[in-house]
Amino acid sequence: MRLSRETRRRVVQMLKLCRLYEQIGFHHGYEPRITTVWSLAKSGKTNVVHSSTEQTAVRNVDTEAERRALVEKVHRALAALTKTEREVIRLCYWEDMSTVAICERLFISERTQKRIKTRALAKMALVLGLLTPEEEKALLTEL
Repeated sequence: MRLSRETRRRVVQMLKLCRLYEQIGFHHGYEPRITTVWSLAKSGKTNVVHSSTEQTAVRNVDTEAERRALVEKVHRALAALTKTEREVIRLCYWEDMSTVAICERLFISERTQKRIKTRALAKMALVLGLLTPEEEKALLTEL
């Protein structure tokens, strides 16, 4: 089963983001703007009062929740894979190992490694809901 370039790119992007969030943690360090005088600022004619500290706190909470949700989603997709597929994905995207190094570690040929990785990415795309209807139909008939 061949994925479109766009679908493959989105799955790989989610894997890389998941790895990044796990490595650096979830706090992203947004800080409020600090001024010498505290006051609520009215914005134009709408009379809406806002605070940069309040906006930063909301942004920090929302962003952290989004990142945690992405990590959980990727881990659910990884759980749907076989042990070998999961190991190939882990070595490729978490350990940054080359194809040759992965093949040596798992005692498989490069062709087998490529086939396993392609199948794993397709399964992950299905679980993550990233497949187009045509790709989904082709994958389900193949499995």
